[in-house]
Amino acid sequence: MNSRSGIVIFFLFLFLAVLVLLQMLSMVQSDRLYERLNQVDANLRNLSYAAPAESEASGGATAEGLAASATAYPGDEGDWLVWRLGAEPATLNPIVTLRDMSTSWIAEGNIFEGLLEYDLDTVTLRPVLAESFGVSDDGMELEFVLREGACFSDGVPVTTDDVVFTFETIRNPLIDAASLANYFADFKEVVKTSERGFKVLMKQPYFKALEMFGGMPILPQHVYAYDDPAAFNRHHSDPVGSGPYIFEKWNKGQQIVLRRNERYYGKKPNLLKIVYPFIINDTAALQSLQAGQVDFMRPLPEQYAELSKDAEFSGKFKCLSYWNPGAGYFYIGWNQASDFFKDRRVRLAMTHMIDRPTIVKHLLRGDARVPTGPFYIFSPQNDGDIEPWPFDLARARALLDETGWVDHDEDGVRDKDGVPFRFKYMIVSGTSFHEQIVKLVKDAAAKVGVDIIPDPYEWSVFIDRVQNRQFEAVNLAWGGAVESDPYQIWHSSQIGNHGSNYVGFNMPGADALIEAARGTLDGDKRNAMYRQFHRMLHEEQPYTFVYTRPSQRFLHPRFKNVIVHKLGLDGREWYVPRELQRYQ
Repeated sequence: MNSRSGIVIFFLFLFLAVLVLLQMLSMVQSDRLYERLNQVDANLRNLSYAAPAESEASGGATAEGLAASATAYPGDEGDWLVWRLGAEPATLNPIVTLRDMSTSWIAEGNIFEGLLEYDLDTVTLRPVLAESFGVSDDGMELEFVLREGACFSDGVPVTTDDVVFTFETIRNPLIDAASLANYFADFKEVVKTSERGFKVLMKQPYFKALEMFGGMPILPQHVYAYDDPAAFNRHHSDPVGSGPYIFEKWNKGQQIVLRRNERYYGKKPNLLKIVYPFIINDTAALQSLQAGQVDFMRPLPEQYAELSKDAEFSGKFKCLSYWNPGAGYFYIGWNQASDFFKDRRVRLAMTHMIDRPTIVKHLLRGDARVPTGPFYIFSPQNDGDIEPWPFDLARARALLDETGWVDHDEDGVRDKDGVPFRFKYMIVSGTSFHEQIVKLVKDAAAKVGVDIIPDPYEWSVFIDRVQNRQFEAVNLAWGGAVESDPYQIWHSSQIGNHGSNYVGFNMPGADALIEAARGTLDGDKRNAMYRQFHRMLHEEQPYTFVYTRPSQRFLHPRFKNVIVHKLGLDGREWYVPRELQRYQ
């Protein structure tokens, strides 16, 4: 070998060595980025759920049991899912306050997508519209790059401008988005760095910053742009998003239909359509399921308790029951703007007079619990040492006596300053479970000298009255979250203007505690604050927390790959074998 060729080989070796070194440095930097991201994500959530073993689902496979087979066999394409809704949604706009649980079930994840979503098993955030994301060590800056090739259902690419438009729309005070905008109070601005890249700057740290910004449903600016905010607020139908399904039609009073987005940039779902019929009556809904007109429904507690144990029924339908953070809770809200419920002792008397253990045992007849506060009962936010206030009619009478509500004229109804203790209790009409609850509460109230007048309304009127605080007492429920932020429901700034503090809770020190917890990234310290807030609510009783229960569903057995994840079900995974398909 001559010296010239030796020099060439030496420089070639040196060049290759430099390439290897650069690749190693790149890998180290990438690992450090993800280490920082994962550490911040862990600090933000610090989750430790411990749902009981008996809450395992029946009739559905676990994620671990089906993960391998799902990967190996993605399933056949075709067929529809007919999903019964108990009420017609007021809107399919995912931002405005009129959105409700039905809006979420239809639109979120199907029509609209966020930058990130929770992995249903690991309970960590993963990219959707984002290609990559990061968080600064101090939590004051988020960084995203959009996925190349992501587009809306009309073929227009998703860009940073759409993200900025969505963010600014949510924060626009003229947009009716109070129930969502409060989560963005600590965000400062979005800085565009490229067509697909941007940074999100914070005013101060917020423990849900990554989750809330990452989960924000991205709207196409070219479709939703507005000069008049009122026009945007009225944009309830014809939604356009980037998700795996497209809005097809809304037959008012009957159904909403979605069809598969054939332009979808990701893996397309196997099911070609999702049909959402509105069946208000629960008995009629069950009959529709048994007649083959409905595939999927949320049953009444007593329906699930009876039929899941019926061998013939459970042989024909999947009976799914599972605890997850979305379980939420059912409550009776006492409007503190009413003269009846200004005094904490009166609200406590209302709780004492309601036999919640009987409701759980005889009406729910399942694995329900009586909660003591607003947090998921198996989360570290919840103070498990707090015992529910007991059913105690004698204590209820004594508390009412203390507050001056006494039956002065001996007509069987307490009165004060000439006003009888007689109030309206608002419920959703045509809902048998609500009717059972109000009857039970009315009978109990009569025993302590309080007269309750049931006040039923059709759902759209009911929710409008709730948002405008036109009630004295009300049946309602809140869904849960992986980790809750009480600001939306309990901060005094959310009273009025379509905010979610419907009952007017406003206790000295509560706002400061809620705000301090929001800015605390250390999970242990934050959860200690939330347990303190939990004790505060327990003492004040702005709500009577009636029950929390597992999510329960009936599903036709032709649907396969039905996995019960830690965070629930994902219909986008389901398929129907060709020989079992019903619809074309």
